[in-house]
Amino acid sequence: MKVSVIIPVFNAEDYLHRCLDSVLSQTLEDIELICIDDCSTDNSYLIIEEYAKKDNRIKIFKNTNNIGQGLTRNRGIEVAVGEYIAFVDSDDWIEYEMYQSLYSKTIDNKYDLVCCNLVYDFPNGISEAPIMPPEEMMTQEFMIIEGIAPSVKLFSPNSPCNKIYKRAYIEKINLRFKSERVVLYEDKLFNITFLASNPNFYFLRKTFYHYMVRYGSTMNSYRSNFKDRYFEMHNEIKSVLLKNEILSEEVELRFKKNLFEITFAFCLNTLSYNKSSKSKYLEFLEIINDKRISENSKEFNAKDIPVSSSKINKLVKLFCFIILKYLK
Repeated sequence: MKVSVIIPVFNAEDYLHRCLDSVLSQTLEDIELICIDDCSTDNSYLIIEEYAKKDNRIKIFKNTNNIGQGLTRNRGIEVAVGEYIAFVDSDDWIEYEMYQSLYSKTIDNKYDLVCCNLVYDFPNGISEAPIMPPEEMMTQEFMIIEGIAPSVKLFSPNSPCNKIYKRAYIEKINLRFKSERVVLYEDKLFNITFLASNPNFYFLRKTFYHYMVRYGSTMNSYRSNFKDRYFEMHNEIKSVLLKNEILSEEVELRFKKNLFEITFAFCLNTLSYNKSSKSKYLEFLEIINDKRISENSKEFNAKDIPVSSSKINKLVKLFCFIILKYLK
């Protein structure tokens, strides 16, 4: 078995047919699909069952409790038998030659990781792919610092879905996903930890993975314990890089940049959603009184505030910046 494709599924009935069809139609046929339903309340599980009746490459599992995407992926890793492991989100889809193209790079070089580019498909029908940095820039250090805080438009090496990972290497470094209910951006922590272990990797400059941007998804709605989960992730990544002696001045600058940029997400997350005024006020106070946030913000200027298309968001960000920069 060349590639095990792990697909966590939760309430994805509107997208699941396209996702499964794109994986099953791969030109690389020596693959297995590990579909794990995370207690869906729609017809997702029934859809997977129907597909499994027609293609014996599909293995179905169902969680007894809703555990989230990160831990569901771990369950897939545990049962995978492929030489390489891949991940696909159930609302996304892939080009038919993706795994053939990625796997072919491993035949002569035995890479531990092979990546490709991805494209963001927006609800308005517009698609946008990240700008690819020059090939000579694709070093371990570059991938890590871009993972911490990207400097290139839309480019980020943090998604696990535009990659194939050597399963034996994952087991060698004993790597698993943390729960996104404890650690913010569990994908980011997983990939930076993988890269910090100094794998032999290759970045194929082709676009095969389609990431569906859905307004109203978990990435675009209120996030509980947002700040606490961020710092849990932040501290774990710092610990990993320190252990592997990768901390540098540039790495520290990226950590500061990332914290500064996400500070406004903390504020918008608190102020922009349907909560009582008192709850908003108390949560906002907790953010601006956090010395890690206020002291970091003082190192930046108004021109560094992340761009926003919404006038209201721009005003909220400026308001937060003035308080953090000058009043704390």
